[in-house]
Amino acid sequence: MTTAAVLGCSPAALAATQVEPRARLSFEERFDDDVRLAGAPGTVPVVGGATAAQPTGQLMSKVSPRIGLDVKDPSLKLESFYATDLLVRHGSGRVSLDHRGGLAVNKLLSRRLKVDVSGSIYRVTDPTSLPRESVARSNQPVLYGMSRLNVTQRMSRLVDVGAGYTFEGVKVLALGELNALPSGFVHTPYVEAWLRTTRRLSLGVEYRYQAFLFGDNMDQAHGAFGALRYRLGRHTTTTLRGGPVAFLGQDGTRGVLPRVKLELLHERGTFDAGLVLGHDLVGASGFSNTLWADYAGLTFNKHFSNRVRIYGAASFFRNGKAPNEDAFSLRVGERVSQGYALSTGLVFEVNRYVSMQAAVDRIAQVGMTEVAAGVNLNRNVAAVRLHMTAW
Repeated sequence: MTTAAVLGCSPAALAATQVEPRARLSFEERFDDDVRLAGAPGTVPVVGGATAAQPTGQLMSKVSPRIGLDVKDPSLKLESFYATDLLVRHGSGRVSLDHRGGLAVNKLLSRRLKVDVSGSIYRVTDPTSLPRESVARSNQPVLYGMSRLNVTQRMSRLVDVGAGYTFEGVKVLALGELNALPSGFVHTPYVEAWLRTTRRLSLGVEYRYQAFLFGDNMDQAHGAFGALRYRLGRHTTTTLRGGPVAFLGQDGTRGVLPRVKLELLHERGTFDAGLVLGHDLVGASGFSNTLWADYAGLTFNKHFSNRVRIYGAASFFRNGKAPNEDAFSLRVGERVSQGYALSTGLVFEVNRYVSMQAAVDRIAQVGMTEVAAGVNLNRNVAAVRLHMTAW
């Protein structure tokens, strides 16, 4: 719908402004052998006395109402949402309530100047549902947030410059107590520049500063990188970034490690796919401050018709103590944590208001000894879902 009162703009601008409220209700029935359904230490025990090494699966029901508001005009795109997840475990009778919210704004201030802002926050009882796997090395509830600000200025037909800031924060709510573990934060300002050398090839440079905080501890890192973006075809683009990162730990630890990130994106009507590979420093894990991380992810969507599509995703992570402790060793043990996730599903659009989905997931994570000793975080999920949109 179009409204003239929401943003207080001139009549000419208001004529092109669209304000669209959104509402969706989802129902899910699943089988989940989540280890937290067993009697592991620090969890609510389940009748029957299952152990963490022998988790007992349960049937569960989930109800997820979601509301949102979108605002669009020729220079603005705003999307926002808030959702809750009410999860009922039939076997144990346990009930949990999760919360999710997000906001994304893209604004053209002029023909040359663009601002992008985004942020999201999650309060979840299942850390594996977060958009970052390295946080999910626990069976405790987590409060997690992330945000990003980016400003891009087109200096000429060939040159773009930009500056930005990203933030991550996490709090592990061990046993439901807010003061059980300190919060972890990562602050990352950066500047970059891109030069279009041909219609297909762009070259870039970037400087990045990182501040990692965990309680009273603060580590820092400085990085200088080169970048290359190449259009392989009309629908496929690859981006490669790389360079050295100098790490300065508060405890006197020093070191240099490589940062590498490869992205491949294919977008074409009935088939979309994305691939990312990298090695970098990360923080906000919830249990320690700065970690090195290897990561990889693959996603795809295949549309067979306007109503039927399948999707899939696979991801892997591996991390350890910064800057390089056992980073180039293949062993997994006290100093290295790793895990993977696999997911696939089928979606059927009944009509523009109703869709159905069937999905299966496999998650496996191995935690470092001081983080999750003896905790089995492996799980398998099979689910059917019904989504209903109000308009």
